[in-house]
Amino acid sequence: MGKNTLLCLLSIAIFTLLAASHVSALEINLDAIKSIESSNNPLAYNAKTRCYGFYQISRICLQDYNDFHGTAYRAKDLFCPTLNKKIAVWYFKRIEQMLRWYTIPITMVTVLASYNWGIGNVARWHAGGGAFKNLPKMTQAYIRKYKIITA
Repeated sequence: MGKNTLLCLLSIAIFTLLAASHVSALEINLDAIKSIESSNNPLAYNAKTRCYGFYQISRICLQDYNDFHGTAYRAKDLFCPTLNKKIAVWYFKRIEQMLRWYTIPITMVTVLASYNWGIGNVARWHAGGGAFKNLPKMTQAYIRKYKIITA
């Protein structure tokens, strides 16, 4: 067993003891997000978006995580399921902080749209009235799929 595999397994054990299965005041269901983002494939990679793993973490999100935590994880590390989940949990909390900063209501729609489409896009959408029909079709479909999975 290689050093990276051993570290990943150790981090899985530690994170499993510490992590909740749901995150945020909205109780976002991470299993549903994982299903939507990667079809539950820990090795999923989207060449177009350059997103990795279960929760399709982007390099930008990874860099933000590294900056906030003083870590130096690399893109290839995102294939570790535990690290990928840990960053997703952190990012959902970060989304809520950013929504508060932009004075955008924290709702299932704003949180999921931010995760799927980006907080900057959501801020502009909200400033323009925030009508669901004005979200991109892809983001509308993402939110509908989440609702179906979690119903």
